[in-house]
Amino acid sequence: MSNTVVPASAEGMPKFDRAAIMSTAWRLYRRDWANARPATVEARHKSFSRCLKSAWMTAKFEAAEARKTIEQRAADRVEDLARELMRIDARPWKMTTFTDRRAIQAEIQALRMTTLQ
Repeated sequence: MSNTVVPASAEGMPKFDRAAIMSTAWRLYRRDWANARPATVEARHKSFSRCLKSAWMTAKFEAAEARKTIEQRAADRVEDLARELMRIDARPWKMTTFTDRRAIQAEIQALRMTTLQ
């Protein structure tokens, strides 16, 4: 691993609203500790650290989702629907699956047709 410093304004580096991330972290911290406070300073730091990490993960996920193309979104939806079909197959015998299966297969077919065009 190199020790070169990459400036925050480097080419290709995504820009994040750090103030919004910090606000989100404080909101999560306050929500988690609305009725009680951590007993020690170390516990407070660890708790806020977890909230800040969660806020950063959320910001990065939202940035990645915003960069996705229509085809990528359709492919992700097809994967989700394929998993849902597997869940339908795991239903008990007495539950009806025909209409649910038909609806999911129709949606998968429609998504595949939009990605092919």
